[in-house]
Amino acid sequence: MLINKQLRVPWRITFDTNPDQCNLNCIMCEEHSPYIEKTKKRRRVMEFKLIEKVIREMVEYGLKEIIPSTMGEPLLYKDFKELIDLIRGYNLKLNLTTNGTFPILGVEKWAYLILPVLSDIKISINGSYGKLAENIMRGLDYQKQIDNIMKLVKLREEIKERGINNPSITFQVTFMERNVLDLPELLKLAIDLNIDRFKGHHLWITNEQIMNESLKKDKNSIKKWNHIVDELKRITREKKLQNGNYIKLDNVYKLDNSKESNVLSSNYLCPFLGREVWIAWDGTFNVCCAPENLRRKFGSFGNIKDTSFLELWKSTNYKDLVENWGRFEVCKICNMKKPDKTIKRI
Repeated sequence: MLINKQLRVPWRITFDTNPDQCNLNCIMCEEHSPYIEKTKKRRRVMEFKLIEKVIREMVEYGLKEIIPSTMGEPLLYKDFKELIDLIRGYNLKLNLTTNGTFPILGVEKWAYLILPVLSDIKISINGSYGKLAENIMRGLDYQKQIDNIMKLVKLREEIKERGINNPSITFQVTFMERNVLDLPELLKLAIDLNIDRFKGHHLWITNEQIMNESLKKDKNSIKKWNHIVDELKRITREKKLQNGNYIKLDNVYKLDNSKESNVLSSNYLCPFLGREVWIAWDGTFNVCCAPENLRRKFGSFGNIKDTSFLELWKSTNYKDLVENWGRFEVCKICNMKKPDKTIKRI
């Protein structure tokens, strides 16, 4: 087992700002999937003062990036404009994952607000054509999403030419049976649209309805996925972006098909423990981005309402997890591990 090394402080923190607010119902989402029965409507929204508290404490130690909500649509967070001002004021970067609908303000107004402070924007997209994409991301207007992406790329070039900022734009994909054969076409679309990066991860099983969508479920599915990996790598070698660069593939690795474990190779490392942290809407110190029912198996690590962030980060409880991460079943089945050599050095 490779050993994680904990940084002095996290280089990036994710704030789960508004997990219950989203304008789509993607089938794989642990919060908003149409397959998940909601017993009562929750309205979990992070108090902005919690974000201010953590950033104020950690910025002097070398904090670099902020990610807002990854379960809900972050652009629906009521204090998003204030978050942008906070990030700008502390000379940080915003790393944003959004569904590409750009609610409330529309793509142009949002672009002028976020592009100057972005490091990267990940657009969740799961098909190269409308019928497939809309089947996975329920409620999506696919053509509108593509139009938004084209406008965003154009506005990014404008911001770049003016010397303000040069953020990357990423296609964020969930790999599953439903879209696996379409992934080469989706990659070609990304290249045609001048997208910088094609990134994804394998499906987390958040409900029984999508169990058969996993590409890790049997050897035939793994074989199919591994073939697609070869095809994606071939496309990246042969097809250039408009600027002459090659698109970057991220998290596109073959699965081990030698045994029934259906997991990534044992020499893969967690890219998050000891490096990044998730803060839940209520201040809970979360250690990773695994679905909540799995993440809870690690135990409790405190709350920033009661304790300073740095104390929680340096706690014996958290250090033990960082050092022993691979022994947990959650780690063994995790979809987010990467080869050690590919993990960004800070």
